[in-house]
Amino acid sequence: MKIPWGIAVDGANGAQGIVQLTIAQAVATSASQNFTALWWNASESGWGINVTQQGDILFATLFTYEAGGGTLWLVMSSGVREGTANIFTGDLYRTTGPAFNAVPFDPANVVVTDVGTGTFTFSSTASGTFAYTVNGVTQSKAIERQVYSAPATVCR
Repeated sequence: MKIPWGIAVDGANGAQGIVQLTIAQAVATSASQNFTALWWNASESGWGINVTQQGDILFATLFTYEAGGGTLWLVMSSGVREGTANIFTGDLYRTTGPAFNAVPFDPANVVVTDVGTGTFTFSSTASGTFAYTVNGVTQSKAIERQVYSAPATVCR
């Protein structure tokens, strides 16, 4: 089903139809094993990771900053579960392309660059680590689920 949405940023308006992205076949995943959430490190406010889990696959977007201070968005389009553990690993990509309000939006102008790899290791549904190598720089960050209210929403 296509859902219409609109947005205005700095005086520029845009509207598109969106559909749900299916990244894995429907798999019965208990709520206690689902890591769909906004993840961050409270002592490093300003960056975070959006995670959507479907079965044994994670789709994640990392929003952070480059060494020079500019914004940096990275995508993990297929973080694959390692065995039965709560560990997911995948390639990280940087994308550039047309502005959100480009009409028509031409996907041929999207450039996808492989910049490294990332691994999520969840110790629980509330905490874990994100280890990554991006453009030759390797780091590991503690992450926790961002909770806006109690009880937290359960995604299935």
